[in-house]
Amino acid sequence: MKQLRIYFILMLMALGSVAVAQMVSPVDFMRNNPRAAFANPATYVADYGYFDMGLGGINIGVMNLGLKYDKFFRFNSQGQPVVVDLDQGVASLRRKNYVNSFVNADIFHCGRRTKHGYFTYTHRIREKESMSYTRDLLQLLAKGNAAFVGESNPANIDVRVSAKAFQEFAFGYQMSLTEQLNVGLRLKFLMGYMDTKSKTVNAKLYTDPETYTLKLMTAADARGTLPYELYKEDGKIKIKDGRFNIANLFKNYGLGIDLGGEYKINDEFGVAAAINDLGFIRWNNFSVRFKGELTDGGSYYDNGAFVFTGVTPQQVIGIMQDPQYLPKLADSLTKYFQINPESLTKYTSGINANLMARGYYDYTPEHRFSAQLMGYNLGLGLKPALTLAYTGSFDEKYDVVATYTMMPGSYDNLGVGLSANLGGMLIYVATNNLFGFFNPANRTFLNAQFGISFMSGENISRSETIILRDQAAEAAADEE
Repeated sequence: MKQLRIYFILMLMALGSVAVAQMVSPVDFMRNNPRAAFANPATYVADYGYFDMGLGGINIGVMNLGLKYDKFFRFNSQGQPVVVDLDQGVASLRRKNYVNSFVNADIFHCGRRTKHGYFTYTHRIREKESMSYTRDLLQLLAKGNAAFVGESNPANIDVRVSAKAFQEFAFGYQMSLTEQLNVGLRLKFLMGYMDTKSKTVNAKLYTDPETYTLKLMTAADARGTLPYELYKEDGKIKIKDGRFNIANLFKNYGLGIDLGGEYKINDEFGVAAAINDLGFIRWNNFSVRFKGELTDGGSYYDNGAFVFTGVTPQQVIGIMQDPQYLPKLADSLTKYFQINPESLTKYTSGINANLMARGYYDYTPEHRFSAQLMGYNLGLGLKPALTLAYTGSFDEKYDVVATYTMMPGSYDNLGVGLSANLGGMLIYVATNNLFGFFNPANRTFLNAQFGISFMSGENISRSETIILRDQAAEAAADEE
């Protein structure tokens, strides 16, 4: 027993060197809910069959690694904000900050046991997006350019965006190769709706330490696909025809796959690993590239930069006396900052593969403790995280799950989940951060997941599955 415990700890340390973080769901750890197989297609499903429509599975989440509401204010004894503290707020930001979100909504989901394994089909609508921004963006707004003086100390504003929305049709199959080893896969047919990803959206603002002359250098490069055709006219980007055609939603196709394995070492210990969303979408319809850089629009242009030396007396008089002066000035400044759409024939983008690695220990058949490392890629990279989970499973009908997730800059993520099979109707609710509902503006995670499924037949253990498979194989051999 002691050797097994040491082995288990070493295994988790090894997994920690290669795995990465995600917005973990307590549903992933449920043992009587077939939706646990979304995290790992090899997770054994004991149910004979199930189906749901519409309200079967809805999962919405937001992750904010950066700006926190309470850091930008000082509060009185009643907890009310009384003073804005921009210095404290900006100081609390990381050099690069992230805001991520996702939505998974199931249209139809079903599963059915066969003699050799378990078959599933899922139709889902999915959306995920990610944005990163540098601390200098808010520091410039809070302190002005006085915080960035000198050629070696520019305000470096860098913003990155990645977003996509698509429809997914997934066919899954899992089987028990032995009483210890379960394997599973899902093949996915994808239909893309929208995609965008910025390669570069950057601005550097320099302030001369003696004259306080401002020099701005910018660059922008992004690509995207929308259900509309875009064009440029009179310096403005417009939608062609201005009408939505539903046929445009069925022109971008892709493929994906989920792979997983689950190995039961003995009656107490087990390990699992999976890779999900390994695939791509080919964007064929209304693909466009937006590229921009400073252009020579007049007297403010100097060798690739926009240079501002101050406001002249004539400009001050114009602003005070002519209500049309500022709009005309703004129109003239747009000549320096041109964004030009260029049509793209086709391009391919990945759907952001996720990694999962898990080890578990069954204290008793009802009580399981797990440690999991997982990666959820929303488009702008992955961050390491560790989740510790407890699962209480009772009477082959009920699951109670508690999770704790920690990642760099975020250590207050306590999740809970409940699942109950009430006479053939499975109801579950979960969140990866219970505290997020009480103070959402200051939490890293905010997540809600719920659903209703209809179950049929009796549960079948993994050992019974092996017996049924062998019996089917013997019957087929006798017929031959």
